[in-house]
Amino acid sequence: MTLEERIRRLEDIEDIRRLRNKYHASLNESRYENCRALFTDDAVVELGYLARYEGIDAIDRGFRAMGERERFFIKQFIHSHDVEVDGDTGTGTSYLEARYGRFGVSYVVAGRYDDTYVRVDGMWKFRSMIAELFYTVPNAVGWTGDEMHYLRPKK
Repeated sequence: MTLEERIRRLEDIEDIRRLRNKYHASLNESRYENCRALFTDDAVVELGYLARYEGIDAIDRGFRAMGERERFFIKQFIHSHDVEVDGDTGTGTSYLEARYGRFGVSYVVAGRYDDTYVRVDGMWKFRSMIAELFYTVPNAVGWTGDEMHYLRPKK
């Protein structure tokens, strides 16, 4: 690679990391309406067993609905965000630790995000965001409890 190509690749990786950071800042600061601009029109979002959204309108509705939940609290912390870029597309993996609360119950959450990205009009966006949840357990129980996903809907 030429020096210019190497610099472009590094800039793209940093821009994609900023994209992921904008997503989590939007959730952590209750600015759910900002999520729409981060995704392509045909994007897919899977949040483990909690939700699946296909297309920008469904994604927008889904994230805005988070802000309408009664007695809801969420803070997400991302680490080990690894990004690969190939021209105007990319992939990434990052690990999640989160604190979630609803109706006075605090949950500890851990998982992984697997993403695909695409450059649209010079801006990086999510084409897909797939979360695998390792555990979602009440804080009092901890992640070594008998049940690994207390938030999973019961059948």
